[in-house]
Amino acid sequence: MTKTTKILALLACGAILLPFLVIGGVVFALPSQYEKTFLGALRDKYDRLCDIEEPKIVIIGGSSTAFGLDSAMIEEHTGMPVVNFGLYASLGTKAMIDLARGQIGEGDIVVLAPEMDPQTLSLYFNEESMWQAMDGAAGMLPALDFDDMGAMMGGVWDFAAAKFAFWRDGNAPDPAGVYNRANLNEYGDISYERPHNVMALGYDPNTVIDLVPAAADAAFLEYVNDFTDQCRQRGAEVYFSFSPMNRSALAEGTTEDSVYAFYLYLAENLRCEIISDIRDCIMDWEYFYDTNFHLNEAGVTVHTADLIGDIRRMQANTQPFAIELPEKPERPDIYVDESLNDTTGYFVMENIDGVMTLTGITEEGRKQSELTLPIACDGLAVQTVAANAFAGCDALTTIIISEDTRLSLISDGAFAGAPNLVQIAVHVHPDIILVGSGLMDGAAKDARIWVKNEFYGDFAAHYFWSEYMRVISILR
Repeated sequence: MTKTTKILALLACGAILLPFLVIGGVVFALPSQYEKTFLGALRDKYDRLCDIEEPKIVIIGGSSTAFGLDSAMIEEHTGMPVVNFGLYASLGTKAMIDLARGQIGEGDIVVLAPEMDPQTLSLYFNEESMWQAMDGAAGMLPALDFDDMGAMMGGVWDFAAAKFAFWRDGNAPDPAGVYNRANLNEYGDISYERPHNVMALGYDPNTVIDLVPAAADAAFLEYVNDFTDQCRQRGAEVYFSFSPMNRSALAEGTTEDSVYAFYLYLAENLRCEIISDIRDCIMDWEYFYDTNFHLNEAGVTVHTADLIGDIRRMQANTQPFAIELPEKPERPDIYVDESLNDTTGYFVMENIDGVMTLTGITEEGRKQSELTLPIACDGLAVQTVAANAFAGCDALTTIIISEDTRLSLISDGAFAGAPNLVQIAVHVHPDIILVGSGLMDGAAKDARIWVKNEFYGDFAAHYFWSEYMRVISILR
């Protein structure tokens, strides 16, 4: 090989390796851009899990675990340190099990309490969320399942591009409201003030809870069984519990018999004992906060008291204990100025159980290319947009949600039937409006969501809105 050939070969190798070196530098060398987000709290939970050497209680789940427990209360009544190891359903229950696996030792009690949802009761893994959670905390990477490394490598390019853009523009996400890392305490519990239910209907219709055997994937249940066996070999014990569930969000046709059949299916297919009564975990809507699985402060006390009783039974502790249970919190009424009543004649609105809902568009409204959503009707705030509300709006290209909006829920499929809708301009913080995973169902393929620059980082790190970042742009 001639000298020139060697040089060309080296240059070729360098050209091949350069993108990987650049990506590695962005991912591991640039300062963390996601450390203040909700996902950024995973490192704190993992550190606590690793730091406690004595026998401990580890509660594994999703965000319902973070929003649903008072770990200090559990610690007080069980006599064992507690790790709240639940954060975000988008990480997947499997990933939380994998991260915890190497830190379980003799005398530990592990309580699995995932949300009763097909995603969290499966081997689902989300590399985008995991990269964000590990930004600046790459020491967690080796704890993941090797089988998920392919997904991690496949997702590293998009993560690096997003991270670099935040670093370049100096606008790293620092969410206002509850979904900020700073709002989790030393145990990993949400400590943000949550006095009452903020969902317009008292529940989120976008995430119906269907307690049927098909919701629990067989491969996931076997994964839990393998984890249970491994923990027992180390002298630990694994138990299964249930996340809190909003009674109002149960699927139509749910009965006591069908709930019991679901419970029996889990009991027959799990090698770990189910320690909680599923009926205790189906709670009234007044105890919830902003999703069908997230509790407000009163709900936390009620749910925690039940779990303490379950754990104490496993400890063979028969001594009575007392926890004062709060009353169901009431929601304040929402009043609006009568002058804000909509007079355009473009919208069809209905009072559904005291909640003013936008359910359709009038014939005159369907002629409009741009619609600004109404604030009030008959003195009531317009709080929700129903599915298919914009059906038949062929002329519509732009929807504006103004900064004065009182909307708190957009139903999945609301924009279906508007084939030329390309711009949804949202002028408010993402905490204001609850959306589900089917927000863009039926909308035009090139439809985009436009948000204010000051809120862009909040949307990027938001619990509900972040999955739409591929179609979110900044308003100019």
